[in-house]
Order: sequence, then structure tokens, then C-alpha cells
Amino acid sequence: MMNFPAEAVLLVGGLGTRLKTLTQNIPKPMLSVGDRPFLEHLILRLKKEGIARFILATAYLSDKMRDYFGDGRKWGITIVYSDPQGRQLGTAGSIKEAEEEIEGKQFFAFNGDVYFDVSLRELWEFHQRKKARATLALARLADTGRYGTVSIDGAGAIAGFLEKNKNPTGADALINGGAYVFDKSILGLVPAGKDFSLEYHVFPKLAGKSLYGLLFPRAFFIDIGTPEDYQRAQELLPPLLPR
Repeated sequence: MMNFPAEAVLLVGGLGTRLKTLTQNIPKPMLSVGDRPFLEHLILRLKKEGIARFILATAYLSDKMRDYFGDGRKWGITIVYSDPQGRQLGTAGSIKEAEEEIEGKQFFAFNGDVYFDVSLRELWEFHQRKKARATLALARLADTGRYGTVSIDGAGAIAGFLEKNKNPTGADALINGGAYVFDKSILGLVPAGKDFSLEYHVFPKLAGKSLYGLLFPRAFFIDIGTPEDYQRAQELLPPLLPR
């Protein structure tokens, strides 16, 4: 078995357009929750889970993150940056852009606007047992109307996806929680310098083959992608956050 991969790519380059004026001058992951940026809370949680090296896949207003975090030394971690000079490359394209910075054969990746309190070791060990190329942490939500949903078989293999615009509001279902273990080999499926999506371009190619999902039914999940959920995060997250 490979050693636990203590590095992660954080997808923090999006425009955050659904948050309207809140993200005109600041990238979404740098919005404050409590007394510090949301991204700092996420990094601290991942550090507690064993991640020591972070690759920030930036784009929009990347200087705000560089100025705040620097090389990560202040937090006892290493931070490096992948910056496509403001181009929006999508979730897969952004990881591909960071490929040279990824040191191991396996790595974690996380959406930078999601707080999903999963056990990374449990997720990684499941990935090893299944000999997967990609493993998704799954959440079960009572209302999945604004998310795409995921179907899995009894062994955890992902059989398919239902796009969010085809998912009925109010349906209880599994969703992609934005936390992943990847074998670096999957980047061979991603063209360099292109706007390319994990959700629409990569995962469908792996479904039914080497793509797995692990449900964390009791893990706290929230994203800050809409004004309503950003407000919910302000109310619900601070008592849960590591210091």
C-alpha cells in the first residue's frame, strides 16, 4: 500500500458569480467566516487530517491569496501556487495546470468553497482497497435541487450522475461533496490549457470502471456558493472549526 498522500490541490480559482457583490473584489474562498477567511478554516482542518503541502489552484484575484498565505510557513505547512494568469480552466483543467507541482502518485483535491468534515484517512484507505483511480467523498442531502446527484452500487462503484438541472428540488439523494482522492494518472485524460471539468468530462469516462464513492452520512457539509449558504456558514461553522 502506498503511503498516505500528505498533499492536496485546493480548487480556489472560481469567479463566485452567484455571490454577486460579495466577490467583486475578493475571491470566494477568502470571504470571512467568523474571524478569518473561509479558506484558512479549510486549510486548518485539512492540516489536522494530515495534509502538510497545499497547492492552491488559483485564477481569479489570485494575489489576494498569495498576499495572505505566502508560503504557508506561518501555519506550519507548505503552500505553492498554480496560476493560469486569470484564465478559467474548470475543475479538471485547473488540476492539470498544477500537475508539475503535484509530487506524489496519489493526491487529495478539494473544492475551495466547501467544508466537508470527512476522515481523509478513511477515504484514502477505501481508495486503496478498491484500486480506484478516483474516489469521491459523498454526502447525503435532504434537498439536492442545486446539486448534481450520484448513483453507486453496493460496492461503492459510481454508476452514473444526474445533472443538477435535471434533479428535482427536494429529493433526498447522494451528492459529490467536493473532496477527492486521485491517482495522478487521471490527468492523462485532461488536455493542457483547456477549460475542462471533472464533473462533465473526466468522471463520466471513469464511471463503471475505476471511479468510486464513499458516503460519509454523519459528516458536516456546507458550501458557501450562494448568499443563503454563505449566511448559513456564518451561523453553523464557527462552533465546529479547529483553532
